[in-house]
Amino acid sequence: MRTAIIDLGTNTFNLLIADVDADSRTFSVVHATKQAVKLGEDALTDGIIRQRPMQRAKDALTVYMAEAQRLGCTQVLAFGTSAMRDAVNAGELVQWADRNIGLRISIISGDEEARLIVEGVRLAVPLTERPVLIIDIGGGSTEFIIANATEVFWQKSYQLGISRVRQMLKPSDPITATDLAVFDRLLGDELGEMVQQCAEHGVTTMVGSSGSFDSFIEMIWASHGISRLSNEVLTEHFDLLELAAMNTRLLAMGFDERRLVPGLVEMRVDTIHLASHMVQWVLRACALSEVVLSTYALKEGVLSRAMQGRGVEAMG
Repeated sequence: MRTAIIDLGTNTFNLLIADVDADSRTFSVVHATKQAVKLGEDALTDGIIRQRPMQRAKDALTVYMAEAQRLGCTQVLAFGTSAMRDAVNAGELVQWADRNIGLRISIISGDEEARLIVEGVRLAVPLTERPVLIIDIGGGSTEFIIANATEVFWQKSYQLGISRVRQMLKPSDPITATDLAVFDRLLGDELGEMVQQCAEHGVTTMVGSSGSFDSFIEMIWASHGISRLSNEVLTEHFDLLELAAMNTRLLAMGFDERRLVPGLVEMRVDTIHLASHMVQWVLRACALSEVVLSTYALKEGVLSRAMQGRGVEAMG
C-alpha cells in the first residue's frame, strides 16, 4: 500500500511517501521532503498560531496533498505535535484541511509522540537489551525515552522544544555566559526526573533521533570535507570530542556566522547552538559515554505502525 505520512511539526512539516508491505513488514521510500513552516513562530508561549505561519501551513499541506495524489497514495496519515497540541486555534487548521484538501489531521499527545519515536528509532538503530536514552529535540517539545530493543522503561515529553526555549529565554545572539547559566538552571529544574531515571537504568548511550542530530552529523562530515546528507545512512556514531568542539564553536557564533557553517541547513540556524548546548548538558548530567544518530524518528514510527496494521492514537 502506498502511504503518505505528513508530520506537522512545530518548525518543520515533513512528507514521507513509502510503499508499505504489511505481510513482510517492510517499506520502501518513494519520496521524502520537508518545509520550514515554523508553525510556532513568535507564539509558542502564547498558545496561538499566528496568521503568517497558518498560511504557510496551508500552503505546505496543499502541496503535500497534491504530491500524494500525483504519486498514487492510497492513504494519507497526517498528525500534529506540540504546536498544535498547545494552540487554541489549531482547530482552524484541522477544519480547513478537512474541508479544502480532504486531509484529516490527528493531533497526538506527547506520550504517543514518544512511543512513535521509539518505534521509528528501532527501525534504524540495532538496539540490544541494554537501555538507551532516546532524545528527540523538537521545536515545541523534546521527548526523552529510556528503552531497549523490546521494552520502554520510561518516557516523558517536556515543554523544552528548542524554539520554545528560545522564545522563553530570549537569549542574546551570540549567546552570553549569563544566558547559558539561565538555560542550565531551566534544564536542571525540569530534567531531574530524567537524570534520575538514567541512573536507575544504568544508561550510558544517547540515541539522538533525526532533526538537530541530522544537522550535527552533516556539520561534522562537512568539516572533514565530506559532502553527504544524513538520509544516506540509518545510523552513525558520533565522536564525543568532535561534538563538544562543535558546540564550543557554535556558542561563540552569532546568527550570521552560523549561516555560513558548512552542513547547517537554513531552518536550524536560529536554534542549533541551543540544541547543541542541551545535548552537552544531558551528556554531563547523565554521565553518558556514547552518542548515536538515528535518522528515523516520528514519521517512520507511523510507518512501523502501518506495517503492523496499527494506527496512531489521536487526542480527544
